[in-house]
Amino acid sequence: MDELLSEGSVSKIEYKVLASGTVPPVTIHFALDSLRNDFELDYDDLVFAGHWVPRLPQMIVRNELLRHFLELGNNLGEPDMHFHDATLNNAADDYTGFIDLIVVKIQTLCEERHHSLEPEDEPVVAEYLTAIITLMKYCRDMLDMSSTLRPSLFQRRANRMRGRVKSVLEMSTFRQDYPEIERLLNEMCQAVDELLRDERMRELQLARNERYMQSKMRLYKYTIRVTEELNDQLETCDPYDITHRNDLRKQLEQVQIFMRSFEKDR
Repeated sequence: MDELLSEGSVSKIEYKVLASGTVPPVTIHFALDSLRNDFELDYDDLVFAGHWVPRLPQMIVRNELLRHFLELGNNLGEPDMHFHDATLNNAADDYTGFIDLIVVKIQTLCEERHHSLEPEDEPVVAEYLTAIITLMKYCRDMLDMSSTLRPSLFQRRANRMRGRVKSVLEMSTFRQDYPEIERLLNEMCQAVDELLRDERMRELQLARNERYMQSKMRLYKYTIRVTEELNDQLETCDPYDITHRNDLRKQLEQVQIFMRSFEKDR
């Protein structure tokens, strides 16, 4: 899959599409329609069809090519044309959903073996771990300003996933020699460490926070005024009217909690 998505390979696919004999906007529309129409590679269809882990690379390749041709179309400089596909906004969320399902598969397998894996289980677990690593890698590529998944949430999910997988596999391989599982488990843990240190993730989250703040600025300014009014009422309140003062404090606390929600991307 990595070879198919290499720069040289994607360039060949792009050249083949653009050299089909019609103008670029038409050929790009045709490529996008072809990619969109592969419904069997959508999240729900893959899950309900069963045995979906081996097909994850096909889904990732489809999404990467779809994103590539969308960007290519929008770089043509055609003022009246905008290429967009809302399904890609959910791609990162879909990838983490698949990761969660794979974690359940690993936990179920270990429970069935009473937390003592057999030699024939190693290729299965290796396939699951490889899928998790791949999904994490390409999930990072799919995160942008329009993705429904927030970078900070992705980092938290990845960190939690690492703890769950590491715990159950270390328990199920205790005092047993499974070098491939150990290698891939270490690779997965390193990938999570890199994700948590990823400066791009931090910058993207800050940019999303700022955009969210700006989009809610009128509401934010309104809550500032409400806070000031509640403070004034609290100061002028009869000091012996404990019930009224407590009611004003509770209202002020709720407004402050609401204001803190503006500090991050929602």
